Amino acid sequence: MRTLSGLWIDRSARPTLQDQLARQIRERIRSGDLAPGDSLPSTRDLASELKVSRNTAVYAYERLISEGYLESASRTGIFVSRSITIPRDSKRPVKNAPKSVTAPALFHVSAPRPFRPCQPDVGLFPLLTWNRMRGRALRREGRNILHYQASCIAGLPELRENVAIYLRDHRGVRCDSHQVVITSGSQQALFLLAMLLLKPRDQVYVEDPGYVEARLAWANAGARIISGRVDEQGLRLPKAGSGRIALIYTTPSRQFPTGVSLSLARRLALLDFAARNRSWIIEDDYDSELRYGAAPLPSLQSLDGSDRLIYTGTFSKVLFPSLRLGYVVVPDALLDSFIELKHLSDDHLPLLDQATLALFLESGAFYSHIRRCRREYAARHALFLRLFARANLPLTFEPTDGGMNVVGYLPHGSDDAAWSQRLAEAGFDVPALSHYAIAPVRPGLVFGFTAFTADNLRAEFKRMHPVLEKAAKEQA
Repeated sequence: MRTLSGLWIDRSARPTLQDQLARQIRERIRSGDLAPGDSLPSTRDLASELKVSRNTAVYAYERLISEGYLESASRTGIFVSRSITIPRDSKRPVKNAPKSVTAPALFHVSAPRPFRPCQPDVGLFPLLTWNRMRGRALRREGRNILHYQASCIAGLPELRENVAIYLRDHRGVRCDSHQVVITSGSQQALFLLAMLLLKPRDQVYVEDPGYVEARLAWANAGARIISGRVDEQGLRLPKAGSGRIALIYTTPSRQFPTGVSLSLARRLALLDFAARNRSWIIEDDYDSELRYGAAPLPSLQSLDGSDRLIYTGTFSKVLFPSLRLGYVVVPDALLDSFIELKHLSDDHLPLLDQATLALFLESGAFYSHIRRCRREYAARHALFLRLFARANLPLTFEPTDGGMNVVGYLPHGSDDAAWSQRLAEAGFDVPALSHYAIAPVRPGLVFGFTAFTADNLRAEFKRMHPVLEKAAKEQA
């Protein structure tokens, strides 16, 4: 019989005692320290050696038997299973951990760090209402909604219909429900569109500075990235002689990260350019609902007459980020191919979440939540700007009419990456504007304010103020 010397139990650790014991025996088997057919101590002897209850040893052995690592023989004891084969490269010595070392801590979810951009306040989310809708969906559909549904690759029909109604009524998007495809956030939509529309060395025209993950999607498809400068009217048009542009990516309602809106003249000129050059436009309408001083601007898609525009959006920014439900309005010419590509990616997303969101939209709870967020975020936006206005810091904020983040521009010649690093070391999440840029850009810092209450904003600004003052002195 092989002894199990060196096993240790940490009673202060989060994993249960039987989990700790089973893990260590499993590791010894996988490392080759315990070989197939080796006999193990009885549960009584093991419990006595480790000074734990016998049930702890029993449960640990039973778990390993169920996993196939151990086997029990009547009247003879517990053995390492003879049916397993240990890979040659896994046979390495196991170092006995000292008793002072604790087991690895369990992962804990956490809130965003102060001033992280583009984060909603999940404290405003009506969780009780959401759970009621979830219960209603289960009562209405029963357990069938837990089954795989081959007909729902493009999304649950009720959700597609409610999203189409919302987009037509509130964003001016011209679409039917059959064109709405539900995706895992907008990022999946961008990845699938890159796979569908681009060939290696195709040119993609993007905002600069702009959304980094979108550029990564285009680059992953082998495309060449052409940067388009952003000014006070939004994205400039491609220069003459740029060659054929296969795809244009833009955030016209509120450019990310600068916050400017694409002017009407630029909108019309961009649509005309796409029609003449047979280019596709992808409109990422990521937080258009959050305009504080006036009604949200109509979508760029509402002006498109050539059917060359693909509209994407997400619920992660206005509801809660972990929901991971977005949508794309696909022109009929691309619809079948897009759905086939999505089928290769994930079949369909969780139907219970989709059914809950459909009822959340249908009941009007979504619109009530958006109105509440607008009021709260507008007040936080104003407070954030007042705090900086009184602080005598070398940051300039250009006027914006909404959104979830603002850019504080630094004096010309500043190293915004160094400022951002200094803030990160103090526990803040404030990216440099240059992080989002391809070509050199005016230095700045991108602050988020929507995820934090007024008291949080005041307290964290008070803590951040000396960090910014020190950074300013270092670069003076």
